[in-house]
Amino acid sequence: MSADKTTQQMADLVGIRRQTYEEYEKGIRKFSFEYFLEWSTYCGMDVNPITDYFMDLRSKMKDVKLWRESPSPAKKRKSPKGQ
Repeated sequence: MSADKTTQQMADLVGIRRQTYEEYEKGIRKFSFEYFLEWSTYCGMDVNPITDYFMDLRSKMKDVKLWRESPSPAKKRKSPKGQ
């Protein structure tokens, strides 16, 4: 993804060691979404479709969470007699 950038340039952009960046490239280590956005922007990629997708997904997840947390219209439990 470096788009004619050196591994050192890519590492310097996010403040990591060159060796760490190379481990990311090789799949030895995982990197954060924030790093991905920094590198993508630096390389001239349009990240709007990606960020829009994740914002939409985040909104849907909130909707699901709210739906799960809302009070259920199910019948209320009756307590056993004498309690």
